[in-house]
Amino acid sequence: MQAAAAQCCLTSAPAAGAARRRHIAAQCTHNVACKSQEQQRQQQRQQQAAGSRRAVLGLGAALLAAQIAPARAEEPLSIAEETEVAAPLPQQPTLPPMKVLRDDTLAYEFEYPAETAAGKPLPLLLSRKPERYSSAAPLTADARQRIVCELADLIDAVTVSVTVGPPSGILKGRTPDQWTARQVAEQVLIDRSTARITTGQRVSLNSVEEASRQDRDGVPYFVFEHVSQGSPTLRSATQETYRHALAVTAVRPALDGTPYLYTLNMSCPQELWGDLQAAFQRGVDSFTLLPPSGNLFVDPLRDPWKFF
Repeated sequence: MQAAAAQCCLTSAPAAGAARRRHIAAQCTHNVACKSQEQQRQQQRQQQAAGSRRAVLGLGAALLAAQIAPARAEEPLSIAEETEVAAPLPQQPTLPPMKVLRDDTLAYEFEYPAETAAGKPLPLLLSRKPERYSSAAPLTADARQRIVCELADLIDAVTVSVTVGPPSGILKGRTPDQWTARQVAEQVLIDRSTARITTGQRVSLNSVEEASRQDRDGVPYFVFEHVSQGSPTLRSATQETYRHALAVTAVRPALDGTPYLYTLNMSCPQELWGDLQAAFQRGVDSFTLLPPSGNLFVDPLRDPWKFF
């Protein structure tokens, strides 16, 4: 019996060794698998940490850029950048206060300056009150064009006048639609002049700088700028003086259908032109022939014998 037990022990010993080896191998395989899983989890944690670091760095860069951008916006532009910026609009000249003169006798209205653009008062006083054409003082011996109203500042030699007269020269015998602005300007200035050449023909001493035509409510208005040589004034005692003026001529038919010329002329010494140009332009733009108002309106050809 002892022999049988010994034999059984000898038989079971190899089996136990094999089982132990299998257990060890399984344990090793399990350990390897666990180690592999741990390595995978560690790699995932490293990747997540790297992603978190990138996200933090990206957020930090965005915050830094947001802080820098306003600071750069407040910085002055460089010279190169300034060249790309649109140039500022030129400042419009300051328009001085204006007054209004209205005459119902010949039915016209206009504005004139009360002071210069620099703020200096301009005491324009009526040297010729508005009156009818038949009683107005003629500008020349032929009495075609007459001064029906005039304001003057004697100290600064600024004048504002309204003259009325029939067309002459190249304008006569033609309709206003056939007139050019320069023709009207030159003929009006010739009719205002007393200078004559050897043949006795009167000539203008004015130089027309610009001339244009406008139609306002169906009425033609001819606007022109002119320069002339003037006389010494209280402001300038030199013999070589010039006057700069802006004028507008409107056309209205008289009783016999003749197109009479109504001209507003604003004039000043050349040295005051910069201070008064904008105001003169406003005055010229405001000049209007009003609708005749009943018995108040006196046509230029009505009662030509009346001097009052």
